Amino acid sequence: MNPTQLYWIEPGAGAIAYARERIAGLSRDEAAPVIRELIANPPDDKRVKRCEYCGYPWRDDSLRNTKRTCSDECKTALKTLQRRRQRADKALLEGEGAPPKKRAKRHYYIWWLEYPFWLNEYEMLKRSWKYEVPYDPSKLEASQRRRI
Repeated sequence: MNPTQLYWIEPGAGAIAYARERIAGLSRDEAAPVIRELIANPPDDKRVKRCEYCGYPWRDDSLRNTKRTCSDECKTALKTLQRRRQRADKALLEGEGAPPKKRAKRHYYIWWLEYPFWLNEYEMLKRSWKYEVPYDPSKLEASQRRRI
């Protein structure tokens, strides 16, 4: 995200559950300053973290305390954002006018000349098996016997 632009992202399910835990039994007017303080300065508890996607504090209940996001929705959104960045970086490195990796038959087969030919033997073999059927072994043996 661009640091000069502000984005408001909905809090994830883990952040909402943690906030409800902190304001249990308080009225709306009493809960507002508690939530403001919670967002501004999360407690020093090692289990309380900021979600990498939505940025709200949440309590990590995993065994090893290694989760990075507060919910599955935030995790999916974070992965989507990472993939989008990777694709954008790849497009910048490769350039927009780069040829596609897979090339069509028209790039390898020169058909318009008097004697058509293939530029790449591998491409020829890859396509010719569909059209050129090898002889049956019994026919090969019969032709060998006739030659002898």
